[in-house]
Order: sequence, then structure tokens, then C-alpha cells
Amino acid sequence: MRQAKLADLEAFAAVARARSFRRAATERGVSASALSQTIRNLEERLGTRLLNRTTRSVALTPAGEAFFHRLEPAFDDIGDALDEVQSFDGEPTGHVRINAPAPAIESVFAPLMSAFLHRYPRISLELIADASYVDIVAEGFDAGVRFGQEVAQDMIATLISPPIEYMVVGAPEYFATHGIPKHPGELRNQDCIRQRFPGGAIFKWHFSHNGEEISFLPEGRLTVNDAHHAIRAARETVGVARAPLHYVEADLQAGRLERVLADWSPLLPGWYLYYPSRRQTPPAFKALLDFLKERSRQDRQGI
Repeated sequence: MRQAKLADLEAFAAVARARSFRRAATERGVSASALSQTIRNLEERLGTRLLNRTTRSVALTPAGEAFFHRLEPAFDDIGDALDEVQSFDGEPTGHVRINAPAPAIESVFAPLMSAFLHRYPRISLELIADASYVDIVAEGFDAGVRFGQEVAQDMIATLISPPIEYMVVGAPEYFATHGIPKHPGELRNQDCIRQRFPGGAIFKWHFSHNGEEISFLPEGRLTVNDAHHAIRAARETVGVARAPLHYVEADLQAGRLERVLADWSPLLPGWYLYYPSRRQTPPAFKALLDFLKERSRQDRQGI
């Protein structure tokens, strides 16, 4: 580099992604003060301010924004080149970062992590549970996971799971006191345990039976942001919860929870892995993608 070292550019990109010296410093394993000094030195060599700093926030200047957007694809190319060279012996090598909602990690990735990492000992895998909508490219992820209708049209999407069965459950003691609902409309008289997404919206409950579609925001005294908390509250007779099968299967089998409105609970489309189109897929990510496709095919065939 004529005026900057590669390490300094990587430091700037880390701060630009995190919008925080503290978070970027933690990520890179250095002190925030050392990282701040590295950026000041870079700005002095370039003769341009890249970041506006306050005591509470960090923001890119117009020059910093333009610089960052040129650097990001360049770093991707460098990383891909390194992975490709290290994989020349036929063994995929590299680091893969995935952003996915917690239910997708628990139902899709958790059961196969051991098998994947044992098959590919030179690949490291980072799974970040996050239900909010993020720019996976800007945040440095190789791919994200969402339902098909939530994936941006400029992304490549691959189905990686079978359809998902959501169900309404409650404790036997709760239903003994409050009655068993026979129609989704009767849930309006029940204490529903609500779930809030990171963006602030409440998770809607959807039902379908013989062509009739019903969708509403549940009402109840307890709101949580994690399905596990909702299920625990349901076990403790706080109210009724709606959750995917794999979250409540053990409780159903043990009799701690009972399912209601089974005829009204349609299957939801499976999870999709989505990622940007690139000239060449990094070997480590391609290995994970092929592994997920293989497992998805086996699930559909009942293998």
C-alpha cells in the first residue's frame, strides 16, 4: 500500500462495520485507545478525516463512507484468495460466518455442527443468533437465514430445511382452569404469551383451516423476546404459547404441555440460506452450502 498498511485498513474497516471503537477493539483483541490511535495515524497519512467521533458514537464521513465501500469487496477478494490457495490440496479451508434466527440455528445447524466440523477440520464456523434484519454484506457475514418471503430479491436463496410446524401449547393445569380453545377466535379470551422481535414488532399468530385464514396479534400479560422463555412460562401455567415443534416436542411427550388447535396450524415454509452472488464461492462456504443441501435432501427422503 502506498500510504497505508493493510493492517491499518483492516482496523478502519472493523470500526466502520461496528460503528464503535469498543466493539471493534474487542473483535480485534486490542484496546480501544490503541485502535483509535491507529485510525488517527491512517487519517494523517491519507490527509482526510474518515470518522466523526463523539463521546457516544462513531460515524463515517462522506470520504470514509466511500473508502469503506471500496475496501469491503477488496477484503472479500483477499479473503477468498487466501482460502482458495489454502484449499489447493483439496481440503476446504477458511472461516464461515452465518447470521440466523435462534430457531433456525437450533433446528438446522445445531444437529449438524459436529458432523460438519469433523468432516472439514480446517474450516471454522461462526453462528450468530439474530432475528433482526441485517445487511449481511456490511456486517461481514457469508450468509443469512430467513423464511423465503423475507429474502431480498438480489440474493441467492437455497432451501435448507423441511416445512416448519408451529403449534399452540399450554399446560394441562392451565387448560383445566381456562378451557380448551376449539377455534382461534377463542384465544382472544385466553392469556397468550407474546413474543417481541428485535425490531419491536409482536409476533403475529396465523391459522388456516379449510380455506379460512385467521391472523391476529395475541393479547396477554406476558411478553418475551425468546421462545424458550415463552415455553417455560406456558409450562408454569402463565398462559398459552405458540412455538415450533422442535421447541416443545419433549414437553409434549412428557405431558408437561398439551397441543390445541392442531387442525388450524398450517406448516410454514422452511428456512432458506441466502447469500450475495459472487464471482467465485469461497471453498469453506461452498463446503457448508453443499453439506446443508445434502442434509436437506436426506431429510426430504427420510434418510
